[in-house]
Amino acid sequence: MGVTSPTAVRHVQLALDLAALGWHVFPLSPSNKRPLANCLDCQNNPHCAADDYTGCICLPDGQWCHGVRAATTDPTRITTWWRRVPDAVPAVAAGPSGLVLIDLDTHATRPPRDPAAELLPGIDLAEEQVPGGYGSVRNGIDAMHLLARLRGGHHPWPAGPDHQPVSVRTPSGGRHLWYRAPDDHLHQALSALGWQIDIKAGWSYGIAPGAVTRAGTYAVHAGTPHAPGRMPDWLEREVRRVAGPKPAPPPAPVVPAAPGQSNAAGYVRAVLDNGTAELASLTDGRKAALGALAYKIGGLLPWADLTPADVEDHLVRAGLASGLIYRDARRIVQRSLTNGLAQPLPAPRDSHAT
Repeated sequence: MGVTSPTAVRHVQLALDLAALGWHVFPLSPSNKRPLANCLDCQNNPHCAADDYTGCICLPDGQWCHGVRAATTDPTRITTWWRRVPDAVPAVAAGPSGLVLIDLDTHATRPPRDPAAELLPGIDLAEEQVPGGYGSVRNGIDAMHLLARLRGGHHPWPAGPDHQPVSVRTPSGGRHLWYRAPDDHLHQALSALGWQIDIKAGWSYGIAPGAVTRAGTYAVHAGTPHAPGRMPDWLEREVRRVAGPKPAPPPAPVVPAAPGQSNAAGYVRAVLDNGTAELASLTDGRKAALGALAYKIGGLLPWADLTPADVEDHLVRAGLASGLIYRDARRIVQRSLTNGLAQPLPAPRDSHAT
């Protein structure tokens, strides 16, 4: 099928133009704005893992396997992709492109239950600090303006050439702010900087400036992809605070063993170690994984004659090491441990408890 529609022609040219500037691009499904699924060869090949795509034989053949990790500046590959799926939506991989995307949403959701803690997580916010009160912060754009005001910035996206991002109006009325990344150590952080504010960095992505989706156009409002500005100092400090390098995973906890239950405590320690290592490797699904781990540990505590106090801090630190913010990690751990305790697990067959 040839590239014929005006939007298809625009999209392949947009992808090629951005790639020429060093923006790494890849195709999204036009129906749901998600990366196109792996081809059947990769889906059925256990040696073609999603996190080790370098040996994939399908990419040079023009497939779009491995989602964002297939992002490229290769014009031949890009042209082949859009020849095969003309209505695909171009997306940009943030980290490989040397960029960080700040996504300001304007979703019609309920305001936070605890605005003092949740409008700007990590900042103890008194209502008198908010012009017009908590109710005046209606979306991510408002939250970003408030953060700028508290941190001494005149505007979240300055007009000066040094700090001017590629500012994009989204179809829902939000903003995408594409900045030059200060380094390659940032990672994705969802709602950690502020309510309805997501940071896309590393192996995360955003829809390309200028792309057209079924919802509308991601129209460039200011700035130019030729020269994205760098974040002002106050904003860079805040972004590093929530999306900087992850802390090292916590050391193995000292789980006390009751008389005659040394093997039981050792088994719980092994479950904690394995779960902590798995969490540290994740970029998506971290909240669910932490909840599942804490739930399992909670179910094992009665059998091992342990209490939540013996493991709670370790589980929270495991969540922090995976990139979660403290409030979310603590809430997930406490709730899941409690739920697990209510559903005790039988002694595992491979524990050899005495």
